[in-house]
Amino acid sequence: MSTQVLVDDDIYGGYDDYSLMFSGTNQNLAFQDALEMNNVRRNITTPRLPPGTAMRLGTSTGFHRTGAGITGRPGTGLRPMTAVRGAGYTSSRQATFDPLNMGSNSRGPAPPLDSGKEDTPEGKIKNGERKIMELIESSAQAASEGNMRVALERAREASSREKVLIRLQEQAGLSDSHNLDLTFAVLVNLASQYTNNEMYTEAIATYQAITRNRMFNNSARLKVNMGNIYVKIGQLSQAIKMYRMALDQAPGAHKDLRIKIMHNIGMLFVQMGRLEEAANSFEWVMRERSEFKAGLHAILCHFALCHRDKMKRGFLELLEVQLNTDQEEKYSINTDDAVNNILNEIIKTDQLSLLENEMKSEAEKSILSAAKLIAPVIEDTLTAGFSWCVDIIRSSSYSSLAADLEINKAMVLLHNRETSLAIDTLKMFENRDIKANSAASTMLSFIYFLQGNYELAERCGEAARNADSYNAAAYVNLSACAIKKGELERARELLLCALDSDASHVQALYNLGLVYKKQEWYEDALECFWKLRNIVRYDPLTLFQISHLYQLTKDVDQSLEWYNQLLGIIPSDPGVLQKLGELYDSLGDKQQAYQYYSDSYRYFPGNFEVIDWLGSYFISMQVAEKALPYFKRGVELAPDQPRWRLLVAACLRRTGQFHKALEEYQDIHEKFPENIECLKFLIRLCSDLGLKEAQLYASELKKVEKAKELKERQGSARPGSKRSNSGNSSRGGSGISMQSDYKSSPIASRKEPRSSFSNGNSRLSRVNTLDNFDNILPESPNDVIYSDPVGPLPTRPMTAAGKRDEDFGDEELGDDLLPV
Repeated sequence: MSTQVLVDDDIYGGYDDYSLMFSGTNQNLAFQDALEMNNVRRNITTPRLPPGTAMRLGTSTGFHRTGAGITGRPGTGLRPMTAVRGAGYTSSRQATFDPLNMGSNSRGPAPPLDSGKEDTPEGKIKNGERKIMELIESSAQAASEGNMRVALERAREASSREKVLIRLQEQAGLSDSHNLDLTFAVLVNLASQYTNNEMYTEAIATYQAITRNRMFNNSARLKVNMGNIYVKIGQLSQAIKMYRMALDQAPGAHKDLRIKIMHNIGMLFVQMGRLEEAANSFEWVMRERSEFKAGLHAILCHFALCHRDKMKRGFLELLEVQLNTDQEEKYSINTDDAVNNILNEIIKTDQLSLLENEMKSEAEKSILSAAKLIAPVIEDTLTAGFSWCVDIIRSSSYSSLAADLEINKAMVLLHNRETSLAIDTLKMFENRDIKANSAASTMLSFIYFLQGNYELAERCGEAARNADSYNAAAYVNLSACAIKKGELERARELLLCALDSDASHVQALYNLGLVYKKQEWYEDALECFWKLRNIVRYDPLTLFQISHLYQLTKDVDQSLEWYNQLLGIIPSDPGVLQKLGELYDSLGDKQQAYQYYSDSYRYFPGNFEVIDWLGSYFISMQVAEKALPYFKRGVELAPDQPRWRLLVAACLRRTGQFHKALEEYQDIHEKFPENIECLKFLIRLCSDLGLKEAQLYASELKKVEKAKELKERQGSARPGSKRSNSGNSSRGGSGISMQSDYKSSPIASRKEPRSSFSNGNSRLSRVNTLDNFDNILPESPNDVIYSDPVGPLPTRPMTAAGKRDEDFGDEELGDDLLPV
C-alpha cells in the first residue's frame, strides 16, 4: 500500500505522457529512414550465463529484478535503453550524429535531383515542343552569323520534328491541344531560311502553305515577303499583286506598314516604266504622311513625264515636310554655366543627336537634289528656274539652303561652259555669311586655276582660308598654286594643314604624295598613297602611283604585281599596258613585252613610243615586212616628220623592194630637199642600181652641206651663240635626230643591256640613221658612207670552217703507250 502511494506521489511523473499526433519526429521521413538504417546496422545481443556462474553486470545491460525490496520503489515497466554499447574509450574518432550524411566531404556534392522521366504523352509532347523551339532559335542565330546553310538544316530539322510531334498528338488523341503558334514559327523560319539560301520556289510554297491556312492569324503580312521574293526573281507584276493583297488585308491601324507597301508598289511601277501610276502611288504616300523620300520620288516621276506644274507642286510639298528637331535651340551653349556647356557638348554626340543630324542631312540632300533637277526645266531659262527655286526655299523653313543652291547654280553654269556667268554668281557671296563666302571663294580659286590665272587663284584661296580656317579645299587650292610656282616646301606645308582639318581628304593626300614624289621622298609618297588606297581601294590613279613608285625604287616584282592589279580594274588602258611592256623589256622577256606593247597599240594606235618599239622589235627579229605597217602608221600620224618616211623606205629596201624604196626616197627628197640623210640614201641606192641620177644627187648633197656649214659659221660668229651639233639638226637639216628621243627599242638591247630605271639621258638609244658621218664631202658617189636606220643587214652565217688536220706525228709517245 505504501509502495503504491509512492508511485502516485512522484513529482516527476506525467511529463512524458503526450499524444503521438503532436510528434514531429514521426512526420520527418528522412529522420525515420536514417533511424531504421541505424537500428538495422547492429543487433544487440545479451550474453546468457550458465547456472552457477557469478559475474558483475554492467550498467548498460538493463538487468531487471523483480523484487521490490531493493530500491524501495515498485516496478513501473521496462526502462528504455539509452545506448547500444557501453560508454568508454574507443580507438576510432567519435563521429557526430549525421543521419543524412551531410557533413561528409569525402563523397563530394550531392547528385542533382532526378527530373523524373515523364513517360506520359503530355510530357513527351512538352519535351518535343521545347526541342523544336531550341532548333528554331539556333537556326535564327546561325542566320544572323551568316551561316545560311547551317540555318537551313536546323530549320528543316525543326520542321520534321514538328511533323513527328503532330503525329504523336494524333496517336495520343490530343489533337485539340495542338500548338498553332509553334507550327507558325516553324514554317515562317523555314521559309525565311529558304529565302536566305536563294531557294525561292520552296520559300514561296512554304509561304503559300501558311497564307492558305485560315487558322493562322496575321498571315496576310507574309504576302509582303512573297512580293519581295517575286521582285528578286524578276516577276514584277506578280510582286505588285502580292503587295496589293497585303495592302488590302492590312488593318488601318498599321499605318506605317501600309505606307511602306504603297512605296514599294510605286518603285515597282517605276521599274516597269509606268510612271503615271508610280507618281500616283508616291502622292498617296505624301497624303498619308509627308516624307522626303516619297516626295523626291514623286518629283522624279513628274520630271520624267515633263509635268512642270506638278514638279513645282511636288517641290512645294517637299518643303512642307517638317523635321520636328530643335537641336540647335535645345543645346545652345551658355557661356556663363560651364557645367551645362560640358553637358550640352556630350549630348550633341549621343545617339539621338546623331539620328537628328542624319535626318537633317537627308532632308537637305533631298531638297537640293530636287531643286537642281527641276530648276533648268521649270522655266524658260536656267537662271529663271534657279531664281524661282531660291525664292521658294528662302520663304520656307529651310532658308539656309538657298546659298548652297546658288553655289550649285554656279556649278551648273560652269558645266554649261558659261564661265563668266558662273564667276559673277560666285562673286555675289563676298559679303555673305562665312560658310557661303568660303565655299564661293574656293570655287573661284578652282576656276581661276583652270584658266591659268594662278595669281587670282591664290588670292581667292587666301580669301577662302581667311573666311574658314578649317576649309581643307582652300588649302588644297593654295598648294596647287604653290606647286605651279615650284614652291614644293610651301605646298607640302599647306597640304599638311589641309590634312589637319580633314585627315581623310582625298585630294590633299593625293597631292601630298605627288609632292613627295617630286622631292624624291619615295617612302613618304608610298605612305600617302597607301593611306589613300585604304579610303578609295580601287582608284586607278592611286594604284598607278603605287606601281610607279615601286618602279622608281627598283622593286620590279612589286611594280609588276601592282600594275597587274591595275590592269584588272582597267584592262583596256594603253598606258598601263605600255608600262608592263617596259618592265618586261627591262627583264629581257621580249615575248611578254611584245604581247603588252601589241595590246597597247591595239587600244591606242597613236602612241609613237609603242609604234617605234614594235617596229624595232620586228626589225630585231629580222622580219622587216611586219615592221612596215607600224612605220606607215607613224607616217600617217606625223606626215611632216621625215623620220618615219625614212624608216618606211629602209624597210622596203630591206625586203628587196628597191624600186619602191627609191620612189619613197625621191618623194622624201621632194618634200624635204635639205634632208642630208635622204640624199645620201639616194646616192647609195642609185649607185647600187646603176642609175645616172647618182651624180645629180651627189652634187645636190655638196650644195646642202655647204649651205649648212655656212649657217653654222654664221651662227657661231654671233655673240653668245652655241655651235649646234649637226647630228641633232632640225627637220630642215636632217629630219631625224642623231639621238632618238623615244624609248629604247629591242635593236639597242642587242648591243648592251639596258636598265629601265635610269634617266632619259642615260638610256641606250636604238641604232640611229646617221651616226658618225664624215665631215669630208665624198669625191664620188661610191664613197658615200651611210647608216641603215633599221640597223645593219644580217651577216650570212658561216656554213663550215676549214677542217683542222690533227697530226700526231711530231708528238713523242711514252713507253707506257707503246704496244707490248
